[in-house]
Amino acid sequence: MNFLDLVIIEQKFTDLKSLKRTALLINIIGCILGLSTLVFQFFNEILIYLSFVYPIFCIILVRYYRGLISIEPEIRPNLPTISIGFMLSCFGLIIRTAMDYNVLDYKNVWVPSSVIALLILIIYYFNQFKILIYNKKNFVYNVFIIILIEVFSIYSVIFINCKYDQSTPQIYETQILKKIKKNSKGGSSYYLIIEQ
Repeated sequence: MNFLDLVIIEQKFTDLKSLKRTALLINIIGCILGLSTLVFQFFNEILIYLSFVYPIFCIILVRYYRGLISIEPEIRPNLPTISIGFMLSCFGLIIRTAMDYNVLDYKNVWVPSSVIALLILIIYYFNQFKILIYNKKNFVYNVFIIILIEVFSIYSVIFINCKYDQSTPQIYETQILKKIKKNSKGGSSYYLIIEQ
């Protein structure tokens, strides 16, 4: 082994240490962002915007480092992963939007959320689609990531729509066809069947 080989090995080791520090920083920021989005009410709008942008930033960061930092911990176990920060920032947005907004009809949400999810997944799986899909031990993880990105897209569309919808509420009058009352320990629940 000559001097040049030692310099190359030292450079790779230094690069790996800096990549691990970068991945740790991304995970810490994602954890803080996800948890603060859930807990704090003061800067709620800013935190939700950051939670919306952060997972996309994580995917672009993975593309920038060309596989040296990954979101999938099982595919490259000896490389640094940012899966915790990625997932917690997604969960922060999903849970906060679900707590703040109550949506009765999701039919107008499916098309825009599917387009957003498809764009994110194209960026995510751009170069390594065959590696990720054909690897059987990562199949469950990939299905989880696809579902997480779709749910993230659904709640992103709901947040953007509910936050910026300045239209006046509309009142519809309809007849109640049937009323069902169910008694339980916590109180009574009412179920109404109404006209279309």
